[in-house]
Amino acid sequence: MKSSVFGLAGIALVSMLVGVLSFHLLRNDTPSVKPGSEETRIELHSIPLFDLAGQQSTIGDWKGDILVVNFWAPWCAPCRREVPSLIKTQQEYAQRGVSVLGIAFDSEPQVSRFAADYQINYPLFLAGNRAAMYNSAFGNSSGSLPFTALLDRNQQILFRHNGELSAEQLLEQLEALL
Repeated sequence: MKSSVFGLAGIALVSMLVGVLSFHLLRNDTPSVKPGSEETRIELHSIPLFDLAGQQSTIGDWKGDILVVNFWAPWCAPCRREVPSLIKTQQEYAQRGVSVLGIAFDSEPQVSRFAADYQINYPLFLAGNRAAMYNSAFGNSSGSLPFTALLDRNQQILFRHNGELSAEQLLEQLEALL
């Protein structure tokens, strides 16, 4: 009886130590690059993006535009609620040099179906196996969805928002940049 109690206690202790060690090893304590720094601009400029047809672009293809980069997924309820205001932003601000880009965290068939149903009017890209790179480059350390970053015309991140971004919050940030 005593040996089984000690065995269980030993297993519990080892499990706890493995958990604590894993937490510390996997936790991202790396300080984020200061927004607007040269390092951030170079990273963002060269980030590859793959659209729903598999065609590659980079963030640098939109240099000169103010970018609203939205991380989302069709299965994410707050993401779905944001889509109408992103569509409206693309319609109303495109002529003022604002581009909305959506980075989807789901498969191509689900994203294509969602885009058609909602009549999304801005470019969509698939995160795929690049999700960690995108989260790191844009400063989404929690990996949460939705997540939105606003980049100025020099592709410096000036605003980040975890969670649902209201239309009012987005317009306030855009007007400040324009």
